[in-house]
Amino acid sequence: MAKKKNAVNAKNIVIFGAMGAGKSSLINLIADKKIAKTGSDLKRCTLTWTKHVLPQFFDDGMQCNIFDTMGIENPELESDEYHRSIKNASRLLRKLDECGGTSLLVYCVKKQRVNSALRNNYQLFHDVLYQRRVPIVMVVTCLEDEKVMEEWWTRNRASLEEFQIAVKGHACVTTLKDRDVMMKYKTSREVVHGLIRQHAAITPVSGEWKQEGIVSAFMRRFRQPDPEDKDKEDKLQEDLEGQCGMKKELASKVAKAFVYT
Repeated sequence: MAKKKNAVNAKNIVIFGAMGAGKSSLINLIADKKIAKTGSDLKRCTLTWTKHVLPQFFDDGMQCNIFDTMGIENPELESDEYHRSIKNASRLLRKLDECGGTSLLVYCVKKQRVNSALRNNYQLFHDVLYQRRVPIVMVVTCLEDEKVMEEWWTRNRASLEEFQIAVKGHACVTTLKDRDVMMKYKTSREVVHGLIRQHAAITPVSGEWKQEGIVSAFMRRFRQPDPEDKDKEDKLQEDLEGQCGMKKELASKVAKAFVYT
């Protein structure tokens, strides 16, 4: 009698960061081939999110699903774009919950000085949306001009600590596959593979963001929201204001978009 095939087990990895940070290029580095469209291919790279499947990525044969998210803009400068990013993040978290949860957050950062915008994006995903329950790592890109890529981390470690950006692990990389930096490219790919394999949670974590039902949407329209949803909205708004430094009006708008999307 033929044995039944085991159900496909997969770990869901979410890559997030500002627009232009190199998220799609990082995915191509991980896959060692072009599977994600980069900024040179599209005027607006990632409008929602894109799922990329890497079969048998992990040592135990588990599949890796990588989700390339929409770039996060500065909420003070691009509030409409930021609001759209939040709505898409909301839909993605609900989708991931349906697929078993999230195993790892990968914060993709382009070589730059550490600043409050870097901290705010970190806090939005790690502290607020996932309530610090999902492991997070950082990958710093565009370091091909560094003699030793790891030196970026050495120079900026104190600033990261000052801005309270704490990650489980990091990688300083180049995603350029040019002949002049081929050794750095190969090293970068190995380091990122090791980072993901080491820190992806054994048991995926649910964001616990349920899809709003028809009845709930109807009641909310008539100013009678579900008490549980209203509690989540108020807590999220409080976190966005307190931890991400968001202004009250925008925080309220973002909280509503996330809870009721």
